Amino acid sequence: MSVSYTEDHPNKMIALIVRGSVTRQDFDEILPKFEAFMERHDKIRLLEIVESFDGFDPSIMWDGMIFDFKAIPHITHCAVVSDIPWMSPMAKAAGAMTPIKMKTFNLDEVEAAQIWLANAV
Repeated sequence: MSVSYTEDHPNKMIALIVRGSVTRQDFDEILPKFEAFMERHDKIRLLEIVESFDGFDPSIMWDGMIFDFKAIPHITHCAVVSDIPWMSPMAKAAGAMTPIKMKTFNLDEVEAAQIWLANAV
């Protein structure tokens, strides 16, 4: 699996770490956990760490968009952590189109991203 998923219940935060390609198996394993977490906590925070990204399985595109529409009202803050040059502008553009408070960090700033999310109001 190239995507790891962890839950931080006290901070109502999900962390996703991407290394490589996002597969259908990744999506199918993570989606039910993510949905259950949102149901339990309603408003959540998301930490996305993208160490490397080699694309995604095209078969998840439609399902991913449907999930995004369901998830957006639940996510209050999102920290995107990556050294991939195009990742920061893409995250900022996505943040401009949603009510999610979005902030980007470099890979050496993971702790700062976690602190920002933990203190988000």
